[in-house]
Amino acid sequence: MRLNKTLFDIMITLNTAEQRLAKFVAKERHRHARQNGVTNRRMGPQSDEQTDLEGIAAEIAFARFANVYPDIDVDRDEYPPYDATLHDGRLVDVKATTYPTGRLIVAPWKDVDAVDVYVLVIGHFPSYRIAGAMEGYRLMRSHRMKDLGHGKVFVATQDELKPLSEI
Repeated sequence: MRLNKTLFDIMITLNTAEQRLAKFVAKERHRHARQNGVTNRRMGPQSDEQTDLEGIAAEIAFARFANVYPDIDVDRDEYPPYDATLHDGRLVDVKATTYPTGRLIVAPWKDVDAVDVYVLVIGHFPSYRIAGAMEGYRLMRSHRMKDLGHGKVFVATQDELKPLSEI
């Protein structure tokens, strides 16, 4: 797969405070969700705890990159479908993967109008690469539905993604 060099260079490593914050938020969200019977809808073989940590850490990395405040609430019964609000008001859902050639994947039950932009963040705690972004209405189309082994999902490859500034 061809990687877009302009996207490949955007690296974020969480500092010590951000790492502690990510670990705390992941642990508390995991605890709260399991207490309330919420099932983790992870797509890979990793543990729920690892899914939660990589997810919030990727959100914090993206928030730093976009210069917005991350959503660190831990006690909601229901979370919004987005992870960040950009300065221009667009809503962003951050998708994390640990696979270097990972794809932007969105579940079919997501509402196409709930989020403006999906962003793919790749890495392992505490270092991440902002791989790129795609508008929800471009991503959530029937021709992008694929079964990657866990049921059908919307999929975009990294070479289809754009820098956030171009969306």
